[in-house]
Amino acid sequence: MRISRRIFTSLIATLLCLCGASAQSNGFNLIVVGDPQPQTEEQITRLEKEIIPQIATIVEEYNATGYPTAILLTGDVVWDTTKFLPRVKADFESLGVPVYAVIGNHDHNKRHQRNQAKAEQAYVEAFGARNQAFMLGETLFVTLDNIDYTDHTKYGLKVDADQLIWLAQTMEEYTDVEHVAVCMHAPATSHRTGGFIPYAKPIISIVGDRKIDLITGHGHRHFTADHTPDIIEHSVAQVSGNLWFAPICADGTPQGVFCIEERDGEWMWHHRIFGRNANEPLIVYPVGRVAEHEEYVVVKAVGWDSKWSLTWSENGVDMGAMEQIAILDPDYMYYVEHEADYRKKYMQRLRRSARPHRHYFRCKPTAPNSKITITATDRFGRVYTEEI
Repeated sequence: MRISRRIFTSLIATLLCLCGASAQSNGFNLIVVGDPQPQTEEQITRLEKEIIPQIATIVEEYNATGYPTAILLTGDVVWDTTKFLPRVKADFESLGVPVYAVIGNHDHNKRHQRNQAKAEQAYVEAFGARNQAFMLGETLFVTLDNIDYTDHTKYGLKVDADQLIWLAQTMEEYTDVEHVAVCMHAPATSHRTGGFIPYAKPIISIVGDRKIDLITGHGHRHFTADHTPDIIEHSVAQVSGNLWFAPICADGTPQGVFCIEERDGEWMWHHRIFGRNANEPLIVYPVGRVAEHEEYVVVKAVGWDSKWSLTWSENGVDMGAMEQIAILDPDYMYYVEHEADYRKKYMQRLRRSARPHRHYFRCKPTAPNSKITITATDRFGRVYTEEI
């Protein structure tokens, strides 16, 4: 008997809601894992021993909320080692929640050149069709393949005509859904212009007059792009740091995952730093710690976007807004210059990867040994404080 896509995805949603006796149907928790990307036995073992247990802690916390929890992998599930695909899937499935994924450029079998279907076969066998639709809470999630693959060194960004037709048909099936999450590997937002990369415009047009959240990875850095009040892209940093060679991403985003929580149709999100609670996104560097800013206290707001505000006080006196700066991450650069010890080509890659980021803020104390209090408020009104 053939089961329609609508019935199938309804069954999936039902199973998610039944994963605990107290599960609630008007929301979800989604743990977005950026580019797991193990290439070697050592790296996949580290994934299993270092990363999976950290995510298990978050799954346990989310299970206690009574809302269903799921995991989304943003592509580059592996690093050209397609034999690892089933093992990585099993590792995440061991956490006891549904696991979804999109295909990345490194999930293609590099032995197959100029034949995208064959290059994607191992991924499809492990994770299913590249285009999937499923409901979580009140949001329709769709997965698209935006890697136009020639070989492992040559690929473009494109969603082909067949997928656009599939997307249009899916939108027709879900006419009553007002919120769509479009999940792909590579970002839809241009870092040069801040606007959409041309391939993404037909996708936005087909989804139409609905709230759209795009979820992507690939760049190994965190950013949030507000295109309109109803169209936002979330690009998720690499879960392990920078390509398993540094324990922090080159933009300064620490090892962690991107967490989305839907309650009564409304989304909230944050980057969850491994080893920290969800309400601890601030990393504070004391006076003298950051080169070229030695007279300042510098703060990194992990998961920052343009809707955040940061203020500071000195010895209980309100000093106003902190000054935003764009710098190379102090922790990343310290690791590269003092702790990393790899072959020359990997060291060059680590140094080349470093780019200034804007999630840093500074303030200059007026006296030594002052008590400095940093207060950050995110777009949802959540308040975080640190003292130094």
